[in-house]
Amino acid sequence: MITLTQALMERFWEAGAVVVRDAPITLKSGRQSHVYVSLRHFVCEAANLALLSDVFGEWLEGRALPLGSVSSLLSPVLCGAFAGRFDLPLALFRADASEKGLAGQVFGGEKGAPVVLVDDVLTSGGTAVEAARAFIEQGLGQPSLFVFVDKRPQSLRGKFPMPVAAPLTLGELLGHGIEAGYLRGEAVGFAEKELAFLAD
Repeated sequence: MITLTQALMERFWEAGAVVVRDAPITLKSGRQSHVYVSLRHFVCEAANLALLSDVFGEWLEGRALPLGSVSSLLSPVLCGAFAGRFDLPLALFRADASEKGLAGQVFGGEKGAPVVLVDDVLTSGGTAVEAARAFIEQGLGQPSLFVFVDKRPQSLRGKFPMPVAAPLTLGELLGHGIEAGYLRGEAVGFAEKELAFLAD
């Protein structure tokens, strides 16, 4: 029987959420890569968002953990969807401390309760760290991070300032793409180059 995580990996490839391009892409970190993972179009389909919820729910295991957003496009969407489905407390973060005369960066949350930041992918984690600091300053409990795809190279895995949960790594996604035939020809070489970077 196929697991939810396997189903999600398959769906990522089918829906074009994993892209291997001939021309390199400059990532936020400044590094150039032929590989890009984006869930922006993916979450716009109700069935895909439901699958993400199922995978998150499996990880959640019925725990009543407050969810926290980071300052990315998808984080508030995912947090809102999951908080609504699993009846969880929600905390919102915005990077700009003042907008329309309303001061503050943190809204909602529970004082002292640990907060799970939710985002689509993790590369450097700067947005998550920024949100975590703000939540701690507002009296929320110890933060952790849940993402669907961990894109960090092996050398950076032990250096992140909070616990990270991720059902998939970029290495697993690329390995499946090669094995299942989603990648062919020159794209396989680009994927293998990325795999070598991730293993460093």
